[in-house]
Amino acid sequence: MEALVKFIPAWLQEWIQVYLSPTLRLEVRRLLEILGRGVLDTILFLTLPITLSYSSQSIWQTRYTLTPEQQQQVQQWASVANLIAYKEDVPPVVPLVLWYKEGGLRAENPANCEGIMGLYTAVRTGQYPCFPPGPIEPREVRYQLELGTRIFKDYCPQVTYTTTDPEVLKRCYLTYNAGPHSRSDPNRSAYVMNGYDAAHQNMVHTDVEGRAYRLQVLGAWPVHLAIQAQLSHSDVLPAPLALLAPAMLMQEGLDRLWSYQETTRLSIAPAPTLERCRTPQVNECFGAPSAEGRADLRPSRSPLQHPPLAGSLVCGLLPGVELLPAEPALVVAPLDGVLMRYADQSGKLAVLIENDEWSVWLLGLRSYIAAPGPVTAGTIVGAVSGAGSDWPAVHYTVYDKRQAAFVDPLGFLPVGACPPES
Repeated sequence: MEALVKFIPAWLQEWIQVYLSPTLRLEVRRLLEILGRGVLDTILFLTLPITLSYSSQSIWQTRYTLTPEQQQQVQQWASVANLIAYKEDVPPVVPLVLWYKEGGLRAENPANCEGIMGLYTAVRTGQYPCFPPGPIEPREVRYQLELGTRIFKDYCPQVTYTTTDPEVLKRCYLTYNAGPHSRSDPNRSAYVMNGYDAAHQNMVHTDVEGRAYRLQVLGAWPVHLAIQAQLSHSDVLPAPLALLAPAMLMQEGLDRLWSYQETTRLSIAPAPTLERCRTPQVNECFGAPSAEGRADLRPSRSPLQHPPLAGSLVCGLLPGVELLPAEPALVVAPLDGVLMRYADQSGKLAVLIENDEWSVWLLGLRSYIAAPGPVTAGTIVGAVSGAGSDWPAVHYTVYDKRQAAFVDPLGFLPVGACPPES
């Protein structure tokens, strides 16, 4: 308080001591102490929530596959990209993936004349003129998305709007970058696979001019998966962005404690029954699952530990079933595999678990519990909030790699975990 006293004129100090202090029965020094503490308490009260919000957002953003700006571009251009993809007969997210890889999802032509879709060969051969460097209008963005998607289709004519086979799509992305005569392995290509998992980090990429360097940006395939996950969710924000990150981190901590208690209490999970809810259906959304392959790799468990209140089949980018529990529920891995996580700024969390023969998506989670990496069937990977909440249900999708098709997930749920009327 000595510092504060120095700023008060001597005549004012004397006046306070003679007239004001006796009246209030307070010493000037004591009065200033009280005022100082009040100011400090007010500053702390105002800055603590702001500090908590910003620090939580910083932590949360480290989990994003795409930056917030890129996520906004994906959301803004999703419908346009879908129309272009439908017209050119390629999968819906391909135009956005190519834009990310060649232009970083920025509406700005780079200095190399190749435009936002990296049309190196088309520009060098004179098929298209140089795309002038600098910001571009939405009409120009759409035009270049169409050009790049058309070339993608020309290089990879076997792909269609409904193609889902990962190996086909990886090959097509590599062909777009390296040319139709490339014989490289897409799974070893930095352009395709960089950042996919722990084994595909900082991969060496050789560009068209022969320069080799380690990539820092994501490959086409993990971007494909991230965009697919983002667009498969609802767009509704459950809370303002400033409150969302701290709230979700707090919820994650509570769910981790809950999962630890459950794991301790139920240390040995019951073995899943061999009987299933029904024979897998085949329709416009789902193909016929393979009857061959390794039985230990097939999805064998329900994502929920108790029968759901309801189960609604959903088509779309990731066709599956919405399993709605009556109350908050932990979500478990339905099969053995490698887990990957996808989060965005809207609080939409997704988990992909895949092995050599099967992939499953678990979307709509309110928190992550398992870390990326190998998991076994029955491992707790996340949680949902149940009926009447912002994260009510888990969206469960099953993909058969042998058949290159999404399959009916109700045909893989064990009896005892079936939704009503399944």
